[in-house]
Amino acid sequence: ATTEIYTLSLHDALPIFSGGRRDTVTNHALAEWGLRVGATIVDGFTLVIPELLIWWAIGSYTSSLFTVSALALQGFYLVYLLSRARGQTLGNRAAKTRVVSASTGQGITMSTAFMRWFITALFSFSLVFGVGVVLVPLDYLWPLWDPRRQTLHDKIAGTIVVLA
Repeated sequence: ATTEIYTLSLHDALPIFSGGRRDTVTNHALAEWGLRVGATIVDGFTLVIPELLIWWAIGSYTSSLFTVSALALQGFYLVYLLSRARGQTLGNRAAKTRVVSASTGQGITMSTAFMRWFITALFSFSLVFGVGVVLVPLDYLWPLWDPRRQTLHDKIAGTIVVLA
């Protein structure tokens, strides 16, 4: 008797979100919105433990030091992993998606990954001023009607999310 080991990814678990539309510029299969959301959730859970450790070490989640430390952690995680050859965070790996250049379809540079993260952080920070109440949901919902399924931060950074 042989034992088979099965792994289940977000792509397998949510086949209705598995793609179908190809990008007209790069010819990559574009990632559906549901896969992108799933990847974001996995990345959020990935960062929770380190952020809790930072909070515990600092002693306050309202301090500027915690905010700067948490942003630095998120920035390092996203910029480092997205600028590597795979173009994937742990969430992207689970969803079987990757981030590529919208113009070439190739992996992105560290500066492009930084721009992508920075714009997202800026949108989130704008919540403090009230603008983010509209901007953040608009950014994350934009792929639902965009022909290239890009968020606003993808458009600014020049990236697309495709099936890996």
